[in-house]
Amino acid sequence: MARIDNHDGKAWRARAAECRAIADTFENPETRQKMYLVAADYERMAENAERRAQEETARPAARSSPVATSP
Repeated sequence: MARIDNHDGKAWRARAAECRAIADTFENPETRQKMYLVAADYERMAENAERRAQEETARPAARSSPVATSP
């Protein structure tokens, strides 16, 4: 698996899909199930990344106007 430099939902979902594809090649049901659990973890990471991205875009921009101070 390649290193994920961009931690967005799309990248984590791709990693999950890759884990499921690998799991499908395993004959041992326990090993296959463990890979499916890893894929589910990547799906949760994708959901978290997407939620954070949505929160960042919904957050109002910081004000850049100077604050008045008393002399």
